[in-house]
Amino acid sequence: MKVPQALALIAVLCASGLASAQEPAAPQAAGTAAALDRGSLSYSNKWRITFNHEAKTSGRLVFRMVMKNSDADPVVVTIPIEKGTGENRAARKVKRALQSALPRDFNVETDDNESVLVKLNLIEGDSSVVLLSSDVAGLKIKIRKE
Repeated sequence: MKVPQALALIAVLCASGLASAQEPAAPQAAGTAAALDRGSLSYSNKWRITFNHEAKTSGRLVFRMVMKNSDADPVVVTIPIEKGTGENRAARKVKRALQSALPRDFNVETDDNESVLVKLNLIEGDSSVVLLSSDVAGLKIKIRKE
């Protein structure tokens, strides 16, 4: 079947309701709530996210925060990073994005200009903070419990 004929057939099927022009649903990412095993996560009331070096490419950082002993949905935060972004600027961007996205119980601050601290009071419980994905080359990110 030639391209014009195929397009005409698709148009007829869509008009008749036998086909849809919608894109297929994207497969669910491994870090989403449906695939999340909360028991396997590492929890703490204080996390340090440290940045080193400079972004060699533009891309996105995707972080996920999950509260321990809670039915609340995980918070997933996507942060765009431009090529040439240094460790200090990356830390400031991540700090601002996490402050905006996380509940008020969290205190998010920078430390030594290249680290972000994510803290909860002991009374409010523990959380898990992970970097789900990064397609930013050159910028090194390390997350550890404090």
